[in-house]
Amino acid sequence: MSAAVLSRRQLGRRWRRLGLLGALLATAAGVKAAAAWERDSYLSFNWTESLPYWVFLVDETAEPETGDYVDFWPPDNPYYDGISFVKRIAAGPGERVACEGRTFLVQGTEVARAKTYSLRGEPLAPGPCGTVPAGHYFVVTPHEDSFDSRYEEIGYVPRDRVRGVARPLL
Repeated sequence: MSAAVLSRRQLGRRWRRLGLLGALLATAAGVKAAAAWERDSYLSFNWTESLPYWVFLVDETAEPETGDYVDFWPPDNPYYDGISFVKRIAAGPGERVACEGRTFLVQGTEVARAKTYSLRGEPLAPGPCGTVPAGHYFVVTPHEDSFDSRYEEIGYVPRDRVRGVARPLL
């Protein structure tokens, strides 16, 4: 999670800080994406350290499955403003998410642990446990500061908020 709400201007500053290296990597991603480009695809960027990848080719026509990365619009929240998220589906519709305290497990394997407080010191409520409802996904990343379904503010992600399946490029 971010220490402050990330505005478009702040995200732009982060992008500019990448400088020449960022420009070269973006160009490489664009060349790679052009080879696979379809009419219903676009590039999405991960602006945080929550994933090992920062550029994704998103296919708007693919149906998400457990294990896929998805690009989605999160609900309104106090930490991020106006950016989509890319997270991995840990459990899909009908699959069970078990909770042991603040630890989330899918098929007996730990997929996330919810923190008690945000980086700003605000209390964080843990997300949902149980069977993932039809048309929803439980999404996470392995990063300890990731803001995802492990928290009530995100919860299960409805299918209509998912923009597409995200395939890592860089």
